Amino acid sequence: MKPHSMKLFDYAYLGSMFLGLLQFVTGYGTLKAQVAAQSAASGVPLSPWLPLVGYVVAAAIGLLLWFLVSRKRVTIAKWIIVLLFLVSLVNLGGYFAGPMPLYEIYGLLALIAQAVAVAMLFRGDSIRWLNAKGTPADPKD
Repeated sequence: MKPHSMKLFDYAYLGSMFLGLLQFVTGYGTLKAQVAAQSAASGVPLSPWLPLVGYVVAAAIGLLLWFLVSRKRVTIAKWIIVLLFLVSLVNLGGYFAGPMPLYEIYGLLALIAQAVAVAMLFRGDSIRWLNAKGTPADPKD
């Protein structure tokens, strides 16, 4: 049976993805305007679909990583999640520079939820469960 820490990982990780979706939806207009401005400034035509396609690809990768860790017990996927979380911390200072629109609040909450999810991966019961990948999976998992 899946340990409690892994269930909490599921809730926090999928919750962070949902908050990321809210961030994308509420900030889409601003993001689209930024892409248009960069396209005009650089002279390189960029599709207005670029932000949407980028989000869909990133969400698909995130769901794949969640599936690999939570269902298939793939340890390398755990470390990729940790690495992506650490890379996302680089932008943390930008949240506190100036006024904070709604999409940035969602982004900050998503980052906090992702931090909780990553922490759940390093609790003792999660580590033992992930390392016991040779055992048959419980259908209740």
